[in-house]
Amino acid sequence: MLSSIVAAAFAVWYYFTAQKTGRDPVNWAIVGLVIYFIVALSWTWFVTPSLKDAAIHSQSKLLMYITRYGFIVVASVCAVFYNLKFAGKK
Repeated sequence: MLSSIVAAAFAVWYYFTAQKTGRDPVNWAIVGLVIYFIVALSWTWFVTPSLKDAAIHSQSKLLMYITRYGFIVVASVCAVFYNLKFAGKK
């Protein structure tokens, strides 16, 4: 649920960024969603299984927290970086 809310917020942010830079807002919002979900899905497939295994064996609350919400943080950082880096370039 939290991930969907964050993804919607990025779509809105990309949409308004596109209006300011002269891009097509709908396409740029879709780009934001795709970037967010590709990074989130990649994190979930490749990193989460090993973190989950480590968290189960060590009983670390921090590792469990990272396992649950780490993909949101990593995907958000990547989406912010992409928008700030490429928003002004056509």
